[in-house]
Parts: sequence; C-alpha cells; structure tokens
Amino acid sequence: MKKNRERFCNREREFVYKFKVGSQCFELRVPLKFPVQENASHLHGRLMLLHNLPCFIEKDLKEALSQFIEEESLRDYDREAEAALEAVKSGEVHLHHLASTWAKAYAETTLEHARPEEPSWDEDFADVYHDLIHSPASETLLNLEHNYFVSISELIGERDVELKKLRERQGIEMEKVMQELGKSLTDQDVNTLAAQHFESQQDLENKWSNELKQSTAIQKQEYQEWVIKLHQDLKNPNNSSLRKPVDFATVCQECTDFHFPRIEEQLEVVQQVVLYARTQRRSKLKESHGQ
Repeated sequence: MKKNRERFCNREREFVYKFKVGSQCFELRVPLKFPVQENASHLHGRLMLLHNLPCFIEKDLKEALSQFIEEESLRDYDREAEAALEAVKSGEVHLHHLASTWAKAYAETTLEHARPEEPSWDEDFADVYHDLIHSPASETLLNLEHNYFVSISELIGERDVELKKLRERQGIEMEKVMQELGKSLTDQDVNTLAAQHFESQQDLENKWSNELKQSTAIQKQEYQEWVIKLHQDLKNPNNSSLRKPVDFATVCQECTDFHFPRIEEQLEVVQQVVLYARTQRRSKLKESHGQ
C-alpha cells in the first residue's frame, strides 16, 4: 500500500497557463510537485510577484491554478484507490488484516464506539472543587483565591511600572537623537536606536511574561494540591491532619510567606521609616511651639 502511495506522490506536473497582452501571446509554465503542500492562494500570489504578471489576469490565473491542482489531486486519489484494490485482489494485502485495521480506526474515531476516556486530573479537581465550594469550606477557598489574585495583581503592577519607566527613558533618548538628525546623526542612526528600543522592550516583556507564567503555574499547583488534600481530610475526619485544625489566618500567612519570603524584613523597614517620620514631626512641633 505504501509503495503504491509513493508511486503517485512526489510527482512533478507542469501547470501551463496562456494569456494575451495586446496582440502578443504569452505562456506561463510552472512545475508543481504533487501533492501540493502550499495553499493555492499563496502559490498564486507568489507566481504573480515572481513572474511580474499583469494584474488583469490575476483572477483567471487563480481559478485556472486551483482547478489544475484539484483535478490532478483527484486523479492521484483515483490511481491510488485503484492500486489499493489491485493489491487486495492480487493477495498482496491480506483482506483480514485490512478489515481489522479499518475496524480499529472506526472504533477510535467514532464516538459511540470509542472507549470512554479516563477522567483527567483537571476533571477530578473540578469535581472536588464543586463539592468544596458548596460546603462550609467555601469561604476559605474564596479568600485564598483572592490572596492569589492580589499577589499576581501586584506582580502585574510592578511589570507595568517597569515598562513605563523604560518607555519614558527611551522616549528621552529618541528625542535627543531626533534633535541631532541631519546634523551629526542620520536616518540610519534613528533606525538603529529604534531597533534597540524595540528589542529592549521585547526582552523586558518576555522576562515579565515568564515570571507571571511561572508564578501562576506555582499557584495553580499549590492551590490544586491544597484543595485535593482538604477534600480528602473532610472525607476522612479521623485523619490526623484534622486533629490540628488550620484556620484561614494560618493559610494566608503560609501563602504570604511563600510568595513574599522577605515580608517581615520589609515591614521592619517600613516601621523604622514611620518612627523616624514621627520623631521628626514631633521635633518640628516643639520648635514651632517654642517660637
């Protein structure tokens, strides 16, 4: 069967198209390898450009090319089918083996005969989530989701600020270059700088895109594992993990520690700044009262 298919595939046929320009007759000959992998519209566009063909033949050429490809492809299918039948008649292909192959293909592609697929991990999670969201644990789930949302929103905010700063800096650089255009700099210098700016923006956007994807993936895995574990614990109340109940505040603290490991240090710095500001304000008030 494969030999027959190879016999009719990868054959080269010549597409011939004749047209007139005024009183002159022209003939376009293009070798095409079948089966044609390229889209007929794309191929037609390339022929128009490569051979510098007049625009008034564009529609007719496209129709002729599409018809040629369709007719030749149908001929190949007919030849391949005839060769396959001959192979069965001659005993080259066993009828029993062919029938088994067809039955297997039919069973795999037809829904009513296909084997039911095993539920995926995501489908299992969806069922578990549905159970929990209609249970007393729903508030904890929603609050945890909000906590994740806030952490991602903060990352997006940082990204936007960094991109804004980059664009502002690039705008200043471009403005300086434009002022020197025609003096010490040329159009090529402007194009080079614009290309560098574009590349820098792409690098920064890719960096943030990867960071957001990674954070989202970590959140998803962490959240799904936590939900599955909670569901298992609720189904098995004698489980040791339920002997020490975890409240929502602990869950939030664990998530905060995971996503912002240095939050305590940052809070200490903020507290020091606030204390310093209060001290300064008090000293100024004392000075004003003294006056």
